[in-house]
Amino acid sequence: MKSKAWGIASVAVCIALGVAPAATAQAQEAAPHAFLVAIESIHDMETFSKEYGPKVPATLQPYGGRFLVRGGMLTNLEGEAPGRFVIIEFDSLQNALNWYQSPEYQKLIPLRQKASRSTLFIAEGPSK
Repeated sequence: MKSKAWGIASVAVCIALGVAPAATAQAQEAAPHAFLVAIESIHDMETFSKEYGPKVPATLQPYGGRFLVRGGMLTNLEGEAPGRFVIIEFDSLQNALNWYQSPEYQKLIPLRQKASRSTLFIAEGPSK
């Protein structure tokens, strides 16, 4: 009986806010994903490839992070191409921030900073 009462209460809250329950579900599905972009210039490949890089994937898993681009060859069209380019997709901005601020990733940041100069930012965009 409690779940029925909660269901009725949820509908009542949605009506009071002027939002249809179905629209609320659609809005949650259509929430923008977050894409962490890293532009890196590596000056200590040994530290980067042996101490930092292999440890990153395990830190992403609890936050749903997925590599879309991780290194690879860049074809420069205009301006200057970076030495390394990474894009990590998260289901939400909050998940991306939680990953970056996590104790697991915070331990790796000094290794990345020791081995490279990096620019990191998060861009929100549509989900697939």
